[in-house]
Amino acid sequence: MNRHVAAQAVLFAIISIVAIAFGIRYIAADADVARGFRVVAHMEDARGLGPGVRVTYRGVDVGVVQDATLDGSGGVELRLRIVEGTRIPAQAAARVVTSTALGDHRLDVRPAHHSGPYLQDGDSLVIQPEDQPAKLEYLIADIESSLLALDPDSLATIGADNAEALAGNGDRLGQIIEDTALLTDMLVDTAPTLRGLVDDGLVTMRALAERDAPIQGAATAGRDVTAQLARREDTLVYLLDRSPGALLRAQHLLDANRDIGAGLLANTLVVTPVFRDRGPAWEAGLTQGGRGLRALAGTVRDGRADFQLVATQGPVCVYPYEPRDINDRTWREPNLRLYCPPGENLEQRGSRAAPRPNDEGLANASEPGTRIGPDMAEEPAIVPTGKEIAAYWAEMMEGLHSHVG
Repeated sequence: MNRHVAAQAVLFAIISIVAIAFGIRYIAADADVARGFRVVAHMEDARGLGPGVRVTYRGVDVGVVQDATLDGSGGVELRLRIVEGTRIPAQAAARVVTSTALGDHRLDVRPAHHSGPYLQDGDSLVIQPEDQPAKLEYLIADIESSLLALDPDSLATIGADNAEALAGNGDRLGQIIEDTALLTDMLVDTAPTLRGLVDDGLVTMRALAERDAPIQGAATAGRDVTAQLARREDTLVYLLDRSPGALLRAQHLLDANRDIGAGLLANTLVVTPVFRDRGPAWEAGLTQGGRGLRALAGTVRDGRADFQLVATQGPVCVYPYEPRDINDRTWREPNLRLYCPPGENLEQRGSRAAPRPNDEGLANASEPGTRIGPDMAEEPAIVPTGKEIAAYWAEMMEGLHSHVG
């Protein structure tokens, strides 16, 4: 194996280690432990147990290390977040273990029994000194002992076997390295999208976790939807058969009327604010409209609508005012000098007829409104309906006929 192939193999190994480490750190940082309770643990040395390290219960993920701070007495205090609903015996002891071949640590809880009492919010998790990370000098001594135990002839055999296995595969290793670089560039370019998918996925999973039996409910809803679609199979087949043709005709129609469609859309943009600003008026109109239609239904007599107009309009009191735009919400000082002179059957309309503040009554009122309109009719003038006019006309003609006879 030449130096070029060996260099490519070493470079590939370094890139792989960095990529795997970054992936593990990314996944650990985004773990969903928002819900749960807090537990603290004290250690002499917290090397490799910073924020993001997983907490497991017999190998199953149940939490994460959120913070590591000095406790002021020569040790370290770990603040853990345990997933809600996890029952860990209060006397259980934890130990620091290696989770991957890369040497990543995790805090694993191995209880001696499963009975309570269980850890609650604010309790402490026991970590025995022998189960904590070994000091650096001990690790170096262990590494030295391990190296001394290795047989040089065995290492030479391993090196020869690796060289024989990699011989002639330089082009393939180079292609693997190039593909790894391309994949890395793609991940960098799509990182915002992937981040959004992960964030949205966490929100969705959190919402499902908060529901009772989320998987069962989703499966039930899926079964119901599938059954409804199965019952409408003929309709779906018909729609799928006819939809392409209908869409094609709609496309031809829109293409032929492109300018007209653009004008309609432009006019819609102009008209939409008018309707939007009058939302309360539309709401009131629709509400009162339903009541009016129900009232009209009560005017039917023998299959005919019975309407009568009553003319009873009397005089009203009006004031001069300056109209303004419907969107103008600026403050205007009320004119308290205006008043309506008292009078019999004198209607007062508008906001200026509202009661005055602070029980002022007509105090400072110096500008009377104008009285317009006819006087109130002593007897209302009822405008007859068409049926009544026809009956009156027939009666009059019969009277004339009798008088002539």
